[in-house]
Order: sequence, then C-alpha cells, then structure tokens
Amino acid sequence: MSMRIAVCVAAVPNPDKVKWDRFRQLLDVQDAEPVLNPADRNALELAAQLSKTAGSTFDVYCAGAGASAALREAAAFGAQRLVALDDAALADADAAGVACALAAAIGKSGGADVVLCGAATSSYGSGGVPGYLSSFLNAGLRADAVAIESNGDAVSVINIAGSSLVRSNAAMPLVVAAAPYGVSVRTVSPILLMRAAKKPIETFGLADVADSRQGATAGLPSTGAIDGPLESNRKRRLNESVEGPDAAARAITLVSALRERALV
Repeated sequence: MSMRIAVCVAAVPNPDKVKWDRFRQLLDVQDAEPVLNPADRNALELAAQLSKTAGSTFDVYCAGAGASAALREAAAFGAQRLVALDDAALADADAAGVACALAAAIGKSGGADVVLCGAATSSYGSGGVPGYLSSFLNAGLRADAVAIESNGDAVSVINIAGSSLVRSNAAMPLVVAAAPYGVSVRTVSPILLMRAAKKPIETFGLADVADSRQGATAGLPSTGAIDGPLESNRKRRLNESVEGPDAAARAITLVSALRERALV
C-alpha cells in the first residue's frame, strides 16, 4: 500500500497588505486578502519530495477563513486532494483547536502515515500545531526538517540540530514540522496558479468530520453544539503557556508536557 501523506497549511493575511493604523494603534488587515502561510511552502516542498521517493501522492488540509485561497497555491505544488474546513467555531480557535479539527479531517479521510506542517504561521501562530497534531494523531514528531524521503517502512529525515544537519530514520505515523529556512522551494509561476485554480476543493464543517474520531484520532475532544472539537482549548489546557527559542522547540516542549501530564 502506498504511503499516505498529508500537509496541513494555514491562510494568513497577505503580509504585503497589512498596515499599521497609527490612529487606532492596531494592525489593519481589512485590505489584506488571505494567502498561503509562507512557512507552509517549505512543508509542501518536503511533501512533494517525499511523495516522489515513496511513489505516492499527498493531500492538503486547511482550516479556517481563507482556506480556499491557501489551498489554491498549495495545489500548484502537486497536491492530489484539497480539503477545506469551514466553520464559524474556527474563528476563535487557538492552536489546539485548529490541530484538533485538522486531525479529525485527516482521520475522516482514512488517516495519514506522514503529516507535514510549516514551522508556524506568520500571523499569530505559536508554533504549537505540530505538537498538538502529534498528540491527537498518536504520532511521532520531528521538527526543523529540511529534507525527507521514504526508507522502506520508515522515513529518513534530515533536520537542523544547532549548527549541524542530522539524518535519522523515523517510524510512522509521524508529524514533521518543516524548518523555516534551508528548504529549496520552487517558484510558483502564474501559469501553475491558473491551472491550480481549476482543481476542486472539498469543503467540510466540523460536524462533518466529528465521526472520524476513532483509531488514529482516538482521544480527541468530542464534538457537539456545546462541547465541540474547539471547545475551549484554553479551558482544557488550563491556559497552557509554552515557551521556547523558536517554533520547533515550542512544539516539542508542548507535546512532551501534555503527554507527561496526560492532558491528551
């Protein structure tokens, strides 16, 4: 059976269009159309790399407002299937809630052997999504990856470790957070984007993926009108605060802490 590969991306306000409103003393994002989170291009490039060595394809998932715009660009990297999660509850979701929704959608599609993510979003991301996904999917976690390829029943990952690059094999299922730098990402031409715009996007609400919480996604918060998959990540985590020098460190710290304290 071919390797199942998923990529989780995010839509963020176009950084070139975000302005500082000096009168109201806040960021004005009204004119900033949603675009693919820049760091997620690294994850998409790694997914294309892995799918080539594994002789497989990869699917892309995006949750929240602007998902369609982000998925259009993701399609230009060669994605087979585009899945958008569109639900009003996602508007106030934190990293745990977004990861929970993404994990449920991946489970709805039959699960994944390898899930790739960007290091963090360029807007208000904490870098915690890969760590939460690792917990929700009961998968291993590798961060700061710059290369990945299939290696039999495992995957070979090259990641940044301090000032060095380290190659190691990792068992599946596995969540991989791409390094924010060090990945050679292709240039997406306007022609590729035009072709990608024709690719269909499957759209689901949270209720549509609620019944997928079996097997690989066991242990996720239950869905429902009151206690949904996004129901207070902050309440559930007791306002969990994770510190670290970068997104990769925060993700690893987060998943370790949650597992030790049996919060997931």
